[in-house]
Amino acid sequence: MKVYFENLNAIRFIAALLVIFHHIEQVKSAFQLPNFNDNTSFLLIGKLGVLLFFVLSGFLITYLLFKELEVTKTINVKYFYIRRILRIWPLYFFIILLAIFVFPYIVFLQTGMTTKEMIWDQLGYKLLFFILFLPQVVLIGFGVVPYASQTWSIGVEEQFYLIWPWLVKKVKNKMMLFWGVILFYQLVKYLCRFLGE
Repeated sequence: MKVYFENLNAIRFIAALLVIFHHIEQVKSAFQLPNFNDNTSFLLIGKLGVLLFFVLSGFLITYLLFKELEVTKTINVKYFYIRRILRIWPLYFFIILLAIFVFPYIVFLQTGMTTKEMIWDQLGYKLLFFILFLPQVVLIGFGVVPYASQTWSIGVEEQFYLIWPWLVKKVKNKMMLFWGVILFYQLVKYLCRFLGE
């Protein structure tokens, strides 16, 4: 089922622009060029851009799932996964391979902050977490892998895709699902703040 919301293009454009501005400043910082990377506004616009993308993605996926449920009275989770895999996996794994096995050898792309040895340190664990779509674990537990650190957002999306179609399909009371998601989010947010103290 194809659905296209033309009126969301402007929001997509704004979100992409905010993320691009943020990343330009990050790259300038990595190459030790004058930048606004420490400016709070630039940090906020990057987060806002990613948040807009997450909200748009969540809305569109949920809309499609609800529409499929309405029309067919069920959700073909297998078909949902196949569509997501074909759309995301090839580019995701291509970026990981480039970041680990190609970019460290291109002198122009070396930032001076990381070396090939740093990227390859504990490479087995890093590759495992990248393969499991847990790039956040790599970022938090093993440090930045230049040119692959942005994959944390893909990891978040993939984790959402893994759970959400099953919840929409199995939970009959959609209001209970709605409030359950909000409650779960608040609990995770509180737990993260508590552990961060």
